[in-house]
Amino acid sequence: MLVDTAVWAWIGVLAMGAGTIPPLWAWFSRSSETGESHAVYYATLAGVTGVAALAYLAMALGFGTVATPGGDLPVARYLDWLITTPLLLLYLGLLARPSRRVLAGLIAVDVVIIAGGIAAVVTAGTLSWGLFAVASAAYAVLVYGLLVSLPRSASAETDRVRAVFGTLRNITVVLWTLYPVVWLLAPTGLGLLTPATEMLLFVYLDIVSKVGFVVVAVAGADALDRLGAESGLDAGREFVAADPDDEGGTTVLGDD
Repeated sequence: MLVDTAVWAWIGVLAMGAGTIPPLWAWFSRSSETGESHAVYYATLAGVTGVAALAYLAMALGFGTVATPGGDLPVARYLDWLITTPLLLLYLGLLARPSRRVLAGLIAVDVVIIAGGIAAVVTAGTLSWGLFAVASAAYAVLVYGLLVSLPRSASAETDRVRAVFGTLRNITVVLWTLYPVVWLLAPTGLGLLTPATEMLLFVYLDIVSKVGFVVVAVAGADALDRLGAESGLDAGREFVAADPDDEGGTTVLGDD
């Protein structure tokens, strides 16, 4: 075995713990210096790596794995993704400021992806592959939202905001696309990877997609000052009120 899975889990704990420091430091430093903390932004970023650190701690201590008919389910890992991936989408939404419906739709699709992955792990055979296909289709919808729907909203912001948003969005799309590839090659799929190699790859992807995201977001925190005085979604314009389809009807993610 390459290295025991617990070793990689402890590396995940250390990396995620370290990744939680920059947003907390920036939050308190900014608050003490200017009185404007942008608390919701920094709290969202700290939540991403903070939750991931707790999940990896559970895995490192040997907790959070449940035996199922389809194989072992790493509950801690999927709970991590179920919480942290919506937080990452929320941060992108805080920058792009789409309508609440668009952001809620993206998060709902994300939950479907994670739920599909869980269901695919606990089942076997054709059903498992069918559920994986459903999750993959949902991911295609999510990518469309990230590449089309959110940029439409972000285009109304300043150049600096669009630049930071674009970098974070690209990190998200590129790295998230690799997760189903690892799932496919791991024991959950074709079984071409050992559990230790699977853990190594997921730890690596988590570090880059979460800690990397947080570091880039904190480095680009000056963009927050260009979002205006209000820090909530839809500040400065009300997409929902302006949307003629908002009452009585379902709109696809691309319709702002």
